[in-house]
Amino acid sequence: MGSFGTALPIITSAAEAFRPPKRVSVSDGAASSLRIVQPGGYTGYWSAAETPYMVEPMDTLASRKHEAVIFVGPARSGKTMGLLDAWVTYAVTCDPGDMLVVQMTQDKARDYSKTRIDRAIRNSPKMSDLMSARGHDDNTHDKLFRHGMWLKIGWPSASQLSGSDYRYVALTDYDRMPDNVDGEGSAYALGLKRTTTYLSRGMCMVESSPGKPITDPNFRLETEHEAPPAGGILGIYNRGDRRRYYWPCGHCGEFFQVKPGLELFASLPSENDLLKTVRSADLNALAVEHAVVFCPHCGSGSDAREKHRMLVAGDWLRDGQEISKSGLKSDGGIQSNIASFWLGGAAAAYQSWENLLLRYLQALRSYSTAGDEESLRVTINTDQAMPYLPMAVREETGRGELADMAEDFPRYVVPEQARFLVASADVQGGQSARFVVQVHAFGPQMEQWLVDRFDITESARTGVGGEMAPIDPASYPEDWDVLTERVLGSTYRTTQDRQELRVRLLVCDSGGEDGVTENAKRWWRRLRRQGLGDKARLYKGGSAPSAAILRRTRIGDESRKDVHQLLCNPNLLKDAVYNASRRATSGPARLHFPTWLGAAFWDEMRAEVREANGKWRKVRRRNEAIDLCAMIWAGALHLGADRINWDAPTQPWARPIEHNSERESTDERRARKPGTRARRAPKPRAIGKSEWSGRL
Repeated sequence: MGSFGTALPIITSAAEAFRPPKRVSVSDGAASSLRIVQPGGYTGYWSAAETPYMVEPMDTLASRKHEAVIFVGPARSGKTMGLLDAWVTYAVTCDPGDMLVVQMTQDKARDYSKTRIDRAIRNSPKMSDLMSARGHDDNTHDKLFRHGMWLKIGWPSASQLSGSDYRYVALTDYDRMPDNVDGEGSAYALGLKRTTTYLSRGMCMVESSPGKPITDPNFRLETEHEAPPAGGILGIYNRGDRRRYYWPCGHCGEFFQVKPGLELFASLPSENDLLKTVRSADLNALAVEHAVVFCPHCGSGSDAREKHRMLVAGDWLRDGQEISKSGLKSDGGIQSNIASFWLGGAAAAYQSWENLLLRYLQALRSYSTAGDEESLRVTINTDQAMPYLPMAVREETGRGELADMAEDFPRYVVPEQARFLVASADVQGGQSARFVVQVHAFGPQMEQWLVDRFDITESARTGVGGEMAPIDPASYPEDWDVLTERVLGSTYRTTQDRQELRVRLLVCDSGGEDGVTENAKRWWRRLRRQGLGDKARLYKGGSAPSAAILRRTRIGDESRKDVHQLLCNPNLLKDAVYNASRRATSGPARLHFPTWLGAAFWDEMRAEVREANGKWRKVRRRNEAIDLCAMIWAGALHLGADRINWDAPTQPWARPIEHNSERESTDERRARKPGTRARRAPKPRAIGKSEWSGRL
């Protein structure tokens, strides 16, 4: 009688699927299950002894309160071992669930499978015992375990990140992945979607050192824990509870933040000073000399011998949370369903402070001698865990704030040198619909002064309760007539007694919500019927980078093209505005700003940055100021202000005030508009954003 197999192995294997999850933390599960064998290095079970800062991020991976864990950190910090290898081991041995690990490329996925996952399974008895015995269940990108858990090791593609549900999704080296995966969205959005079927039991983990450049060189951080606007993983980090690692000073006992970058090494000379000396300096000696971390509370320094003690005694704090000298944390801070962590480079367990500084100094030398910025970017991203701000942008931002160049001249008053006024109006829609208006006075050689800025928020229509209805340029054609009344019908005081000046040209944006363009055309036709057609032009920004700075066109409908429009290259216009606003002395093409402008205006002027390809890119939501300046520049070019013979101008509106065609005496203006008066200069103080509205 032949021998037969028994059902026992099948039953034993199937029984693994019915075991309940082990109620242990991720870090404890990894410590008892993940055995590491590094050729020529450490052999033994994973331990948090060297990387105590990894315990909280690891344990949060099992949280039912969070849908994602985000970890931003430097190289050589143990983040791959703790957040990937240990998490995979924990999932297999303690709390099984289908898992997707996404590497940045297909080759990296293969390398990770062969060098880390296969070794972890081979060297960890608990992992090895749970591996399926069938050969086809174990290949490079797929691992099937006896309890039914499927581990997939993939790369960022739509086919890898869509179609299947996973309880666990891990995205590693996130900032080296495409921003948009095959047109389907970010890898994070796609990965998080894969876990939603599991509700609170699902988890998405993203880890990376920063790799995306800072998008707004003029950024202002609201809190110490906030990340600069750089996109990528830091953009996701900002959506979470923003945890940073704090460690105690060995002298005063106060906790202070392990900040990304090199700020803790307070004795290190500034970058500008280092660039002057780094070519000939002994970099090794310089790194050793300044490898001391200083406490911001007492100013005492701690050298590398105290690093591990400080790491062990450290703790994570959410943005807004506080900690006492005894280590007691407050209950405050941001709450979010995303647990986000950002570890500074000084805390990396496997990188010494001397080496951290040496890499930076070597990169500075490369930049100083050969203009090589790549090595500097790499060390700032991966060693310091900081996003990179290119040198050219740093140099530009260091030239001083526009607000510092503002001058003390009054509002509503035309300077003595000026000859004519150009206004611009930007159309804002939505719930805060309004016209934003700016007026510049121009003098010889295109020198100009900003003399007014205000919002028009009320129409001439009667609304609910008898008050004026909110303005709605997209829906009500008659609302555009407010521009005629409050801009073209206005006058500004001059330095000559009882002499005022009308606006020579109003340039108005004609794009935006549905209905804006059509209503703008109707408004201009009404102006033409009133004999004011030459006092206004509609504005449209062109998209072609090589387009002329200004081209006069006509728009309308199929039967007639009768409305005058300025089709402009906004990139060239903003180049001109940028250069004019940063001239240090008075003279041709200088743009003068007054001190009465509020902080919001300066934020709007910094709302766009110029890229290497010559295009201006918006980095903040509110950018009206720079757009209005560009439209006014277009208006001046349309008038031919760059070609005027200022000694004997033939244009009557460019002559001195006493002979100017736009001049109007106070008596004439009152006869035309009874009860009105010219714009008055305000008291000499700064005004805020809220004071811009309705100041006509």
